[in-house]
Amino acid sequence: MKKLVFLLVFLFPAAIALANPRANPFPMDWLKSTIFYGSCFGVEVLLVATILFFCHMSIVPLLITLFIGNLLIYFFIFQPVLEATENVLVSEAVIVFVDGVFIKILSLFDAFQLDDFKGLKWITAFIIAAAGNLLSYYSGIVIGG
Repeated sequence: MKKLVFLLVFLFPAAIALANPRANPFPMDWLKSTIFYGSCFGVEVLLVATILFFCHMSIVPLLITLFIGNLLIYFFIFQPVLEATENVLVSEAVIVFVDGVFIKILSLFDAFQLDDFKGLKWITAFIIAAAGNLLSYYSGIVIGG
């Protein structure tokens, strides 16, 4: 029970912050929108990959996999959940949870592990996912004005 409460404490700050950009700040300009969303995803991927590097995971395969994975998660999980529930808090909690599961799954494959890798705990994966989503939100504020 304590672990569940601890997990919720880390999921809801990202949900409250609306961690993934959901409103298009540049509705008529596809180039600006692409740069905006790409930058938000890029910042998140760089932060998460850097943190995972300090957890003894290989940074190069992580960068590629996290970027593709985050795009797929955003468009195929976050957007449908947001449209179905119209509740940003629930959508953000789901996205942080799914990102955490994705990070944990990646940590199980040898291709993402360095020689001295000792394993990644579930709670660590969720904390890293929440941090990445929060930074993605803040970079969206800076870029989007």
